[in-house]
Amino acid sequence: MQVFDLTWLVLLLPLLGFLIVGSLRLSGWYTNNEMITWIGCGAIALAFIFALISYLTLVNSATQASDSVFWRWVQSGSLHITFGLRLDALSGVMLLVVTGVGLLIHIYSAGYMHDDPGYWRYYSFLNFFIFAMVLLVSADNFLFLLVGWALVGLASYLLIGFWYQRPSAANAAKKAFVVNVIGDFGLMLAIFLLFIKFGTLAYGGSSGVSGILFTDAGGTAAAPAAFALNDPMIIAITLLIFVGCVAKSAQLPLHVWLPDAMEGPTPVSALIHAATMVTAGVYLVARTSNLFNQAPASLWVVAGIGGATALFAATIGLVQNDIKRILAYSTISQLGYMFLAEGVGNYAAGIFHLTTHAYFKALLFMCAGAVIHALGGEQDIRKMGGLRQKLPWTYWLFLVGGLAIAGIVPLSGFWSKDGILSTLLALGIAPGGNLWYLVLYGVGLLTALLTGFYIFRLIFVVFHGAYRGGEPVPQPEGQVDTRARQRRRGDPLARVHEAPWIMLVPMLILAFLSVVGGAYGTPWADVLGQFLAPVLGSSFSLEQFIPQGGWLWVSFGVGVAAGLLGILGAWWMYVRRVPSLKPMKNPLYQLFLHKYWVDELYDWVLVKPIVGTGRLANRVVEGSLLDGGGRGLAWLVGKTSVGFRAVQSGYVRNYALIFLVGAVLILLYYIARP
Repeated sequence: MQVFDLTWLVLLLPLLGFLIVGSLRLSGWYTNNEMITWIGCGAIALAFIFALISYLTLVNSATQASDSVFWRWVQSGSLHITFGLRLDALSGVMLLVVTGVGLLIHIYSAGYMHDDPGYWRYYSFLNFFIFAMVLLVSADNFLFLLVGWALVGLASYLLIGFWYQRPSAANAAKKAFVVNVIGDFGLMLAIFLLFIKFGTLAYGGSSGVSGILFTDAGGTAAAPAAFALNDPMIIAITLLIFVGCVAKSAQLPLHVWLPDAMEGPTPVSALIHAATMVTAGVYLVARTSNLFNQAPASLWVVAGIGGATALFAATIGLVQNDIKRILAYSTISQLGYMFLAEGVGNYAAGIFHLTTHAYFKALLFMCAGAVIHALGGEQDIRKMGGLRQKLPWTYWLFLVGGLAIAGIVPLSGFWSKDGILSTLLALGIAPGGNLWYLVLYGVGLLTALLTGFYIFRLIFVVFHGAYRGGEPVPQPEGQVDTRARQRRRGDPLARVHEAPWIMLVPMLILAFLSVVGGAYGTPWADVLGQFLAPVLGSSFSLEQFIPQGGWLWVSFGVGVAAGLLGILGAWWMYVRRVPSLKPMKNPLYQLFLHKYWVDELYDWVLVKPIVGTGRLANRVVEGSLLDGGGRGLAWLVGKTSVGFRAVQSGYVRNYALIFLVGAVLILLYYIARP
């Protein structure tokens, strides 16, 4: 069966949605919210349908990829750059995740953002975001990948700062943009080095980077030893690529923008944190797996950063009190898991966890949005409690998402998370195994325990016990009333009600996927891993590395036990006992609460010196030298012109005298000259 490649329509439709919604409103034509919803959601729905058709034909085709070249953009010497789209197993999976989860978020937004005055602007930006992400994952060369990469950063800036009237939102958008530009610069340098090394920027086929590394001139498989392992140039390229991934996927030490990105609307948080922007780094490492396989030293860095970030973010999530920031640090931690898998060579496991994470993390953010929506914009969990009776659908859906992220069998998060942990354990106990893998396994296991604790701390504090807040004031999330809320006589939650069905239906679909979404990645039927194997170009075989002789079951059992132990600890502290949410003086608690003072360290080391230098330059260079020098020069010219103006008297006798003096001076010069 031939591949029916409709990727160009998947790319075009979100772009058309962005242009139509924006142009209709800006041109002054009347558009109501219903029309905007149909245009915005319809464009993404059609894109998802075309992505699904392309994916299904790819699955049933003997052809492993389809390349569509639309025009030759640059041809100069050995530099040939075309604009083309590539459909293969990796991009096919990513297109389904981006458009599928993106569609559900678009539908959910119709209920969540209905009363916002910037409704049209919001949907226009959402469509632009999906367009940028589709370009990123479907481009057939590194240059247009970089274009999509940068456009995703621009779209996130617009969406994070959507409520630009709030200084906190505007600052968060600028922070995200600046941090991501650091990663963009690293990726750009990597692309320069790629061209120097390989003479091409394409990464598909025998003429691309993957082909150069892994095929000979006839297109047959060749040994990767054509380039020596840990070649300095390959290491430099892969590390610079990873710099871009660290910034985009919020890994240490460039993670600081992601928690602040919570200033955007909650559906935006679901879009950025679940299936799209933050997973771009995971996708890029998988896309360049052939390069990373040639640089084991770089893989060690990827695994180390991923493991450290997973544990680091999980510890911070233990003590946060903002419902969205808890989920933000959870995202950072889960992304660390994905890089941990890729860093030990199991790229398929990283992509598998990317897909399952898209389901349960989007679900958790939507459930959090339903709570915030019901409470009139309240996000502090210390002012919540007892919402299980008022929001029963949201409670049970939140519980499904919590069990999935905690890795409880048989939900999707169990299969993807424990697939990563099993790989680490297998590599550690294998004959000649490295102790480094066992250390990473311990880090992953501890992170699993903390994940179960912080997510169920959130669930128990929000939905169990007694309500601790004031009477919710119904209003949009971006316009929260900061005045003291007066309690009504009787039930302060009398006005609180469940989310509308337009919000609940996407949540129900994601809950279903969170339950069954791991079926295509079990160790016994690793459908996804086998499907991705031709693209990833990795020698990693799941059957090779799964522990034999019962170790697989031991790994699964220990992983589930870690998650259950975390849940039990949260139950003991926040349900069995009277929950205490007051800050503690414990140094470790303060360390987690203040996020290891990383933001403060950046302020002291980078922000304040740069701002101080700028102010000094403004005062000395701009003020004293440039402005002052300009004013001084103007004064000098003015005074000089006054003197010359006195000479311009208009009397002939004065001019004759000047001529005489000049002639005498010339005569004296020639007389005195040796």
